[in-house]
Amino acid sequence: MISWYWDWVPAAASDDWTASLVKLLDEWLGVGVDAPEMGAALARDLLARTDGMPANCRLIWGGGFLEERPRWLPLLILAEFRPARPEDPAYLMAEVGAEGFADDVRPPTVDYLTTERGDGVRVFAMASSNGEGLHGRVNAALRLDDQAVDVLLTTRVKALDQLAVIGSGVEAVMHMIATQPLEFIHAGL
Repeated sequence: MISWYWDWVPAAASDDWTASLVKLLDEWLGVGVDAPEMGAALARDLLARTDGMPANCRLIWGGGFLEERPRWLPLLILAEFRPARPEDPAYLMAEVGAEGFADDVRPPTVDYLTTERGDGVRVFAMASSNGEGLHGRVNAALRLDDQAVDVLLTTRVKALDQLAVIGSGVEAVMHMIATQPLEFIHAGL
């Protein structure tokens, strides 16, 4: 069985967050891995990725576990928060590439889902670009009705084993977003 762990990357460096990341890696990876070194390096990399990010965007990092052992780590998802456009709900379908993007090498698969605070759509497609080569893309959108906010999620994966599972990982992030208080959303909109 596959389970997921996802967490927000803070917008600014935090010793507490770095320490918690080191502790997680130590628990997950155990003996034979220099968790403090790896965790500090991962924290620096994730924080560097958030540098200069627009105020309405947040980076989410996480991993997938197969039978409670880490299998896919780290995975990154970009979350963009926008004011909802209730007069034009179809715009979200275009934003996530439900009809396909120019880089797609085959038609996308579109799945609809319902979360605790709104409905969403998840799109998976195989794509190819000069910068990334052949990869799987997952774009998703979630409307948080009670917040009047749309959330767009984007991730890319290359490994075949990641291609097989990343859709359920993005769905888990959609549910995570739907169940959390998101006071920070409106500050960036």
